[in-house]
Amino acid sequence: MLNENMENNLSIELEESKYEKVKTIKILNYYLHSKYKPLLEAKRIVDSSYKKNHLHILFGFGLGYIANAMLEKISDTDRLLIIEPSVKLFEIAMENSGNSLVINDKRVEILLGTDTSLLGNKLNLYFQEYMGRFTIIQSPNYPKIYPEFFRDVLKISKEKLMMEVINNNTRQMFSLQWQENYISNLYTAFTAYNIEEIKGKLTCPIVIASGGPSLTKQLPLLKKLKNKALIICAGSTVNSLLKEDINPNLVVTVDGGTANYKHFEKINIDNIPLVYPLIVHKGIPSNHNGKQVVFNISDVTVLNKLTNELLSTELGIVQTGHSVANFCFNIALQITSGPICLIGQDLAYTNKQTHALGNQGFSIVDETKEKQRNMFYEEGYYGEDVLTDFIFLGMKSGFEYQINKFTESGNSRDIFNCTEGGLRIKGFNQIPFSEFFERYCKIDYSDEIASLLPDRENRVKWNDFYERLSDLKNEYNGVVDLASESLEVLKIVENNNYLFDQDSISKLDEFDLELRRILENEFIFYILRPVLFKLQHSHLEIEDESEEEMNERIYNKSLILYKGIKEASTQGIEWITKLLKKVEKHII
Repeated sequence: MLNENMENNLSIELEESKYEKVKTIKILNYYLHSKYKPLLEAKRIVDSSYKKNHLHILFGFGLGYIANAMLEKISDTDRLLIIEPSVKLFEIAMENSGNSLVINDKRVEILLGTDTSLLGNKLNLYFQEYMGRFTIIQSPNYPKIYPEFFRDVLKISKEKLMMEVINNNTRQMFSLQWQENYISNLYTAFTAYNIEEIKGKLTCPIVIASGGPSLTKQLPLLKKLKNKALIICAGSTVNSLLKEDINPNLVVTVDGGTANYKHFEKINIDNIPLVYPLIVHKGIPSNHNGKQVVFNISDVTVLNKLTNELLSTELGIVQTGHSVANFCFNIALQITSGPICLIGQDLAYTNKQTHALGNQGFSIVDETKEKQRNMFYEEGYYGEDVLTDFIFLGMKSGFEYQINKFTESGNSRDIFNCTEGGLRIKGFNQIPFSEFFERYCKIDYSDEIASLLPDRENRVKWNDFYERLSDLKNEYNGVVDLASESLEVLKIVENNNYLFDQDSISKLDEFDLELRRILENEFIFYILRPVLFKLQHSHLEIEDESEEEMNERIYNKSLILYKGIKEASTQGIEWITKLLKKVEKHII
């Protein structure tokens, strides 16, 4: 990494290039551009590296020749992210007025210095936008001058790419199911408590129990914890706890998939409050007959406002993450001012085990599984190397992001990782679970815990809820009609060799205006989001596209759009109709 001493003592030499009469530069006896023709060299690098519809990561700004050559190549569908480790070198480059175009171009972003956390955050955003379409361009000799930082850049890029691939696969696999869950869960959510109601109500310690292999050794002590701390159970870990006759105080579940439902299908937890977002598998809340707590999640803010309107209340927001335990941690931060600890949070295959004993997902990792999941070794709880994978690494990043945000906001709290195994999570104090128990779990908090979700009178206004849902269904019907008319116009375009005549363009423009108005409804936008996501990354413009190719591309994108909109909206109408029938039973 580039430390302050190295930056201050950086030997920078400017020379005149031999043939092009522009400057070249040398650092630590390495030339960052050609001694002879730096401009020609920059053009050749760009010509061999440029990819349309991609994020281009340029490692090393130098005197700006490669970046300026990229400006002549990239289009509005491309982005250029420049990483320049040396602030001192960049200041010298800025003395060249020719670099002002790069600095002011909206398609360009520049990261100065070697802050890897900032780089990670930027890549998160860009990889979502470009769905992993990126290329790294190395300025000459930069990797030799900054070898450690360059390795970090490659490592972070790989990690963020893998996270985005996993996230995208999850989105595509479960998008329809999540939407069905959402609409169905409005029924139970309408009468549930919410996170906003219980925020800051506790002073007691909270123990978050997750299902990693290390949980097994903590179960005997966890059993003695009753009423001396509030126990939050992360998802399917409830099976391991119930087998040991441990009843947690809250069970949090977030996954919308059928596999998650299977974990809850054969157990009765009506005596334990269920905490969930509306995308959780619909069968879990509908089969739970006890107290429930709902919340909005941070990464669907476009929907949260409408959710609050539909349910006539502010649900509160929980920070999302790669695992249910990330959600649990944010909930704990919100509801108590007391100390918090994690147990069973291995984020690794401790002792080659996937889960704690008693968890339905328990299995032993063999060599085949290691290769299938691209497992690797990272720093462990005790400084040793432990086996993990990119999914676990995403969960670890979620904890570290939350605790950094929490402390940056000026908050102070005793927060511990008492897993005693697995990965080391930066920002968490590490003490044995027995020490946490002895230090913080001495008082009986049964009255405080019982007061978290007090019994209350039925205050539900089903008639108003029914009217709001009926209005939503009417909006969906309007979308289906618009999409059907647009598809009829596209049939004419297809029969005309993909040529959009003035009449077709006018009609589609008219439909688009109305569609934009309807899409201002966040709920409709949310259910159509997978269609819009697919559209964004399908049939991308190619280099040197002919007019015929452009017409066919626009036709294909329009077809994806309107077919997808019609199918998604028709499905939405079906789900809302089922919900209306349930609500109808409560109408007076």
